[in-house]
Amino acid sequence: MNTAFGAQRLPVPVPNVGQLDVPLGLFSPLILSCLLTLQLRPPTRLWETAPRPQGAVRLGLLIAAVIPAALACLPLWTHSFELALSGLRNLAGLTGMTLATATVAGSSRGWMTAFPYVLLTLLLGTHGSSASGGRPDHPWWAFVLEQPAETTAATLSALLALAGSTGYTVFGTRTEQ
Repeated sequence: MNTAFGAQRLPVPVPNVGQLDVPLGLFSPLILSCLLTLQLRPPTRLWETAPRPQGAVRLGLLIAAVIPAALACLPLWTHSFELALSGLRNLAGLTGMTLATATVAGSSRGWMTAFPYVLLTLLLGTHGSSASGGRPDHPWWAFVLEQPAETTAATLSALLALAGSTGYTVFGTRTEQ
């Protein structure tokens, strides 16, 4: 999907800016992070009571799930190096967001923060700036739309990934009924 459609542009109307063209490749990390979180729930209730170090097992599962998701973002390099870096940054941040939600609310509800966040970022995270001559400007919290070299977006994404993976490794996902 990233190879064929990664560079295709999705027109998003933005007030005071006009139309913002967002590459479809920036949306694939959202799908990947939501699917990744669904796969990290315990297979049975006995999983949590088995006599083994749960943190090490969860960390191994997380690494085994994140590697294929990161590899799925690599075909974006066929379009541009910047698009691939943005895709990996967004995968890290959105996965951290979904893991934190799965730790608190359960793995089937992990998408409930990342999906609305991306929609709100598209609707509210872009505005025209008089300092930039009316070009799109993004607030610090809208990391999914930022340029790959933006250090604030990379830092926020890394902090989200660290917080989500630490919470998942230590506590696991909430047991669902």
